[in-house]
This record gives sequence, structure tokens and C-alpha cells, in this order.
Amino acid sequence: MKKNLVTLVVLLLVTATVGAQRRPPEIGRKLPDPGPDRIEVRFALGEKAVKCEQFHLTAKVEGRVVMDGEFASGFQIPSEAAALPRNDALELELKCGHHRWHFTKVGERAFLAGWWWVGTDYPPFQETFQGWPEFKDAVWIRYLIVDPTKESGFNVYKYCPAKLKDQKPGPCYDDTDDTVDPKTGNLHLTIPVVASKPKQ
Repeated sequence: MKKNLVTLVVLLLVTATVGAQRRPPEIGRKLPDPGPDRIEVRFALGEKAVKCEQFHLTAKVEGRVVMDGEFASGFQIPSEAAALPRNDALELELKCGHHRWHFTKVGERAFLAGWWWVGTDYPPFQETFQGWPEFKDAVWIRYLIVDPTKESGFNVYKYCPAKLKDQKPGPCYDDTDDTVDPKTGNLHLTIPVVASKPKQ
């Protein structure tokens, strides 16, 4: 009886592990090429992929809208992207279902063909962010990983330090964009990004 119970527990653990969603794929050249002048976008919350039938993307430079639309999984790079100023002035807002991400001071190289990984991660952080000293005491990280198919990419991120998580207003909140999901009561934040870093 005891042996059967142990076997059942082990079997349940293995089944749960196999059924659990994996972290977003490792960034790198083994990804398929999305095609010329195209960017594929994937979303995640923690270890779980966020699926949406369509996501919304708004891209602005110095207040001027460069792109605004709904997309299934990726989009054609707008022709205006080739003439963007080289001063990290791109502002991106992405919405997937009721989840929103807002990034400012993004480099114009974000519009190189390849992949965008957008999400919010929580400790223990995915491999991409492990070992970064700035995230040592972070409660969460909101990120945009730009991964072009033919050039090096970069990461744009915002994080919430544990000691400031309850300070409102503060770096963990942006009062003008906080929303509460009426179905779940969960707080969803749109927070401007304060840093970008080349991919390690």
C-alpha cells in the first residue's frame, strides 16, 4: 500500500512537470527566420506563454505614430522604420488580452527583422535574466527582448525593487496607467522602461 502511494505521488509529479508550460525559448540563431521585413512577437507571464488571438501594437517616435494596429502573431516592419532617428526615441505599447506593456527610449534597431519576446517575469527569473546584479532583489521584471535574425539584439527592461514594491507612487507603479481586471481583480500595470542593455 505504501509503495503504491509513493509510486502514485511520483507519477503525479512527473505528469505535472511534463504538463507545465516551459519558460520562453532560449534566444538565439536556432529560431526560424520569420521572413524579410517581418517581426514575430511572443508574450509570457512568468513561465507561462500568454496567448492572444490578436495583439495590439502602437509605435511612436517623438509623439508621431509610426505604426498602430492589430496583429495575429507578427507584423511587417513599416517602411517608415528605415528613416527613424538614431536616438533611442522609440516608444512601444503592446497589448495582449488584458495585459499591457509600455516601453520608452527603445532603440530604432528594434525594427530589424526577427523576434520580439515581451513579458513580465517573477523570481526565480528565466535564464536570460539570471545573475544580473540589478535584479537581485527585484519583485518582477517587465521586458522586451529584441532578437534580430541577422544582427545582435538587445534587452529593454523595467524592474521593481523589493524595498519599493509598496511605494505608490513609485518605480513599481504608474498611476495613470494602472488598471484592474474586473473579472479577476488583478492589477495590471503599464510602466515606462528605465533602462536598456545589450544582450549578454
